[in-house]
Amino acid sequence: MAGPEPDRYRVSDDERDRALEQLRTALEEGRLGLDEHEARSAAALKAVTNLDLVPLFEDLPARLRPDFVTGTAGTAPATREPAPVEGDASKGGEVDRKHRGPHLGAMIGWGGFLFFVWGVPTIMSGNVTAIAVFLGFFLLLVGPGLTAAVVRRRRDDPGELGSG
Repeated sequence: MAGPEPDRYRVSDDERDRALEQLRTALEEGRLGLDEHEARSAAALKAVTNLDLVPLFEDLPARLRPDFVTGTAGTAPATREPAPVEGDASKGGEVDRKHRGPHLGAMIGWGGFLFFVWGVPTIMSGNVTAIAVFLGFFLLLVGPGLTAAVVRRRRDDPGELGSG
């Protein structure tokens, strides 16, 4: 509480959105956990004045603080600089790797859906041609995605699928 108190004013929806973007960047960089990010985002959405947002950014680097929180006027590089983190593999490779490729659970769900909706009736019909067509399409649709998901999961966490 040293120094003059900054001006207090009501925040706009745009300012709340910028605060949420910066909190999202802090989450992507690993500076906030998921629960803490959710709590801070909820507080940002409920903020009435700019001073309500200050505690949400006190323990984050200055570049992540929106200009209306720090009290600096003009352009703030913090609102523009972190944006490329999502697509930039050199800075945030960890972020990119987590969101690339098919998800194992989704592929298993998709395969199960196809099997029960199309495969079970086909197999019960006993028609060899229909079974062959089903197996061909099933392997073409589900096989590559399921293989990619398993390979990615093993590469990211070798102990999870039982490979030692």
